[in-house]
Amino acid sequence: MTPLCEQLAAFVDGELTPEEAQAFSVHLAECAECQAGLEDQVQAGLALQAAAEARASGPAASDSDAPRRVAAPPMRSERPRPPRAPAWDRRRVVGFAAAAAAVVLAVLAVVRPWRAADAPRELPFALASARPLEGRLSHPGLEDYRPLATMRSGTAGRPELNLTTMAALEQRGDLHGLATAYLASGDFERAADLLEKLPPSPAVLGDLSLAALGLGQPERALGLVEAALEEAPDDARLHWNRGLSLQALSLELAAAAEFQRAAQAKEPGWSTEARERADGLRKGALARRDSWQAMNAAGMALALEGTPYPATMARRNPDLARLYLYHALRAAPSVERVLALLPLAGVLDDATRTKTATAYVARVAEADFARRGPLAQTYRAVLEGTETLEGARADAYLAKLRRSGERDLLLGAVLLLHQEDQHVEELAALVRQSGEPAWYEAPLARGRAQAALARGDTETAQRSLQEGLASCRGAGFQYRCVDLQQHLAALYNRLDRRKEAEALARSALEEAFRTDSWFQEEVLLSDLVTSARLRHAPALARAYLDEYVQRAPEDCARRSEYHHARALLAVEDLDARAARREVQDALGCPTAPTLLEIAVAGDLLRLEGGTVPGRELDRVRERIRLLREDPSLSAGDRLLLDHLEGRILIERDREAGQRLLRGVITGSALKRSSDIEARKAWSHSHHVLVMDAGHAKEWDAAVALLAEELDRTAPPSCLLALAGQDERLLFVARGPDGKAEGVYLNALKRPLREGVPEVPERLRQVVSACESVRVLAEPILQGRPGLLPPERAWSYLAPGGHRVAAPAVAPAAKRLLVSDVEPPAALGLPRLMPWKGEPGPGDVHLRGRAATPEAVLAEMADATEVELHTHGLSGTGLSDAAFLALSPDGAGRYALTAEDLEGHTLKGAPVVLLAACDANVGAWRYHAVWSLPSALIQAGARAVVAPSTQVPDVEAGAFFQSLLEALRRGVPPAQALRDTRVRWLEQGSAKWVQDLVAFE
Repeated sequence: MTPLCEQLAAFVDGELTPEEAQAFSVHLAECAECQAGLEDQVQAGLALQAAAEARASGPAASDSDAPRRVAAPPMRSERPRPPRAPAWDRRRVVGFAAAAAAVVLAVLAVVRPWRAADAPRELPFALASARPLEGRLSHPGLEDYRPLATMRSGTAGRPELNLTTMAALEQRGDLHGLATAYLASGDFERAADLLEKLPPSPAVLGDLSLAALGLGQPERALGLVEAALEEAPDDARLHWNRGLSLQALSLELAAAAEFQRAAQAKEPGWSTEARERADGLRKGALARRDSWQAMNAAGMALALEGTPYPATMARRNPDLARLYLYHALRAAPSVERVLALLPLAGVLDDATRTKTATAYVARVAEADFARRGPLAQTYRAVLEGTETLEGARADAYLAKLRRSGERDLLLGAVLLLHQEDQHVEELAALVRQSGEPAWYEAPLARGRAQAALARGDTETAQRSLQEGLASCRGAGFQYRCVDLQQHLAALYNRLDRRKEAEALARSALEEAFRTDSWFQEEVLLSDLVTSARLRHAPALARAYLDEYVQRAPEDCARRSEYHHARALLAVEDLDARAARREVQDALGCPTAPTLLEIAVAGDLLRLEGGTVPGRELDRVRERIRLLREDPSLSAGDRLLLDHLEGRILIERDREAGQRLLRGVITGSALKRSSDIEARKAWSHSHHVLVMDAGHAKEWDAAVALLAEELDRTAPPSCLLALAGQDERLLFVARGPDGKAEGVYLNALKRPLREGVPEVPERLRQVVSACESVRVLAEPILQGRPGLLPPERAWSYLAPGGHRVAAPAVAPAAKRLLVSDVEPPAALGLPRLMPWKGEPGPGDVHLRGRAATPEAVLAEMADATEVELHTHGLSGTGLSDAAFLALSPDGAGRYALTAEDLEGHTLKGAPVVLLAACDANVGAWRYHAVWSLPSALIQAGARAVVAPSTQVPDVEAGAFFQSLLEALRRGVPPAQALRDTRVRWLEQGSAKWVQDLVAFE
């Protein structure tokens, strides 16, 4: 014991001068004996204080009382500052001194190691020999490096929480310290709750990202750490944590680049581990690349020269080996070369537990090679790339194969020449006769889909790919399945079904990882960039882009694509400065122009306005001219290119821009029903003309163009029209007299997806005398709640297009009621209260397990009233829009989505009440509305009422019953909703009724 140790009691009692207390604190940090004694005295002091408070507050609760909850103390801003204690009040001095000492203990717990003997009471996590988390915490005192305490059992050496320490941290208001302790102990949910209460800062956001990672939310972690990096771009801790987020998404090369950047800070220990992590990740990814290249090189050697294919490679990726085996059989010049392939065929048959490969070898060995040999030689030359067959030469070769009777060669040649879509029926017959139809179902499905897309039939294309994928999975040909998943994901991206696209592509990417299918990884990453961008997940899109560019950083064309894609993300965030930097970086790589490049250039020219040099416009128009010469552009792509040029031109030469955009509308009018690019060109061109008219204060012209875009007739009076995109927003109102007034905003600071400005009061006054207001809105603004006050009657006019016409004869009344559904337990949804109403005569009540999507759709077909009491879900991979969670059918299908309503006709023209949370939440699409209400209207519903937020179960049934009664009395939907809502609000109902929206 040192002389300073004798001051422990005086320190706890608060009797030391400030200088002596400071000196003792320094000693305490190094003295294990004083640390133990301090803890004992603090515990005793706190116990005395608690006992005194208990005596003051009355008798203790008996054993029969319910378990007591310890209420969390208020936040620091809510807690009044205690008055200074009188020197003569020894009891208070002891109490406050004990509390102060507890704070010291808390600090020691955070920043000092405890003796091993104290481990059961409080595990170390500050300067212990190892750290409990992979990530880097930002709380002061945790800067020093320690290796990670990960065990081979999969667990980490995480400390238990010491309640005294936690209480002291909370008492002094150190929420960040509390959160740090929870993070270190693995209680990520509590840590996140605390951190979210703190003002956002790089430190807080960085720790929040670690909590999200711990909760299995790498995408959220990525967004949080990117927000932190915007304020602290050189913080090595943040780059470390971003590297972990990327690693959790299996983006190894992008993660390696982040750890490499963290290593550049040259922090002792941390930089070494960062370099080791970067090297390990890079080696893992490049090992897959090398494996892929080796397998392909061995495959080509097998097919071209007959060099035996290593059995280890065949077992690593048996589907790729089968692909090359069949190439080798078709390119074989002799029966000897064919028979030499038997060992490999045996290995592959063992993998699939079939005899198809060896049977194919046996069939080809029986061929007449005097006839087959020259045909095989041509196949070999095309495979090798020494001969190119296109047009008439390709047709002549296929005709020769037909005459020869070598049907396996004909099948292979159709695939090798990429002519599946041109010979679908012939290919189907060849597949049936191949002896191995399961192997060829995938390319046949792809050919059918390509043929369907060529004629604009996206529904058939989707069905072909889905059926081919189901067949492929049944056969177990993983390589083929990944290929079909990629094509289906690309189709979903074209259709703006980004959630489905992302789910498919992510699943396929994981399968590609397992078999070292490096090329498939590349294509899937490109699809994932698109789906993440389309669903406005910029941090995730940048992550995929980082991985994509790191795979070939020396490829100039790839770097140009990378920077243009990042520029587009910046444009969508209204960050013109960042977008311009990316474009300048892209210009360092001279490449052929693309639609992406032109789209970015057009938006940037508009955002920057008059600050753009004239030569920049000239450069962009020259790039447009060059792109028009690209023969690979489809008709729809050419319409989009014309639209982009018109969008650019109208800002400088209004008349010429209008003329070009009207030409696009004319050219896309007939194609838009079958060509998705033509549909987008139609909608986007209308949008530009609408905003142009609004800018010129031509209010009636703007409304007419908007109505034309939406295939609706605009009401001559009591109308509110909305159009907007990026930084621009247009409101137009028509009052009872039909006179139009408008407001044009062209310098918004926040993207519209983050919030739409309120309807200007001046325009609210224009429609104030209307009994009911109809709202005509562009797709991204359709369905927004709260446009007008809750005491006003208003409703959206759903877009026209393929909307089913109302029946000529009033159908027989039929009410469909859906309630008491039983969604899959895996969703973790609470059971809804049983429906309490009484069904009327003729009502159809689907409840419990009978309420499956198929049954609901069938009964909905001729219903005149539909009431759906279910859970509504949004933000999942099943659909971009919200969907209803019903009872699962025999195949496990439980979701009723907007996609499911496509092709259905609601012959009874029903009023549909969607009594489900978030049922009005739609997908963010510029060219078309995609939501449950819109899909129901398109299918033939007369009106739809849907919530835009959470719906309390205890109130929903009564509210919608009251609304239905008003509708049955003949009250129009908008007025019925208003009247019911006003009564509910007068009774003190929750805000949710204000977010109900009517569609007609």
